[in-house]
Amino acid sequence: MDRNSIKLRIREILALKGMTNRALADKIQVSPQYVSNILNGSALSLNALCKIADALEVEFGDLFVSSFTPDSPFENEFGAMVKCRRGIFTASNLNELQDIVNTLSNRSNNATQLMKATLERMLRFPSGKDVALISELMANLSLCMNLSEWRDYYKKTLADLLPANFQVDYRYLSTFMSRDDILSFERSLL
Repeated sequence: MDRNSIKLRIREILALKGMTNRALADKIQVSPQYVSNILNGSALSLNALCKIADALEVEFGDLFVSSFTPDSPFENEFGAMVKCRRGIFTASNLNELQDIVNTLSNRSNNATQLMKATLERMLRFPSGKDVALISELMANLSLCMNLSEWRDYYKKTLADLLPANFQVDYRYLSTFMSRDDILSFERSLL
C-alpha cells in the first residue's frame, strides 16, 4: 500500500458518531488545537492513534482508509511501517503489527540476557584485562534496562560478583558515552 494513499478517517468517524473535535480532545486529554492539527494531517505516534481509537470506540484499523472506490469497503484497511536498526517492517493488519513489536521486543530481551550472561561469566572467571569490557557491559546494561531493574540486578547479582577493589573504567567509557550518560551510570551504582 502506497504510504501517500493512506488517509485517516477520524473526521468521518467523528461525524458518524455526532462527536465534536472538542469532545475528542477532552476524551484524549489534549487541546482542541492538537485535534485540529491531527485532522489537518499532522504526523501521529502509534500511542496517540491507539488513544484516539479508544476514545472513538472503534478498532484501530478503522482509523485508516486507503484510496478507494465507492464499491470497495474501507473498514479495517490498515498499513503500518516500523523502522528500526535492522530494517523496515511492514504490517497490513494489527496482528502483524503486534508480531513485529513482539519480535523486536524479544530481540532486545535476548540481547539483554546475553549481555547479563557474558558479564556474569566474566566476573566469575576474571582476567586482569577485562576491566574495560566489564565496564562497557555494565554501562550498556544500565542503558538497556529501566533504572529500577538495573539497580535491582546490580545489587542482587553484580555486587556479589564484583571484586572488592573493582573500579569502573570511566576513561574507556568516555570514548563512547556522553558525560551525562556516564554521570547517570555512576549514580546508578550508588
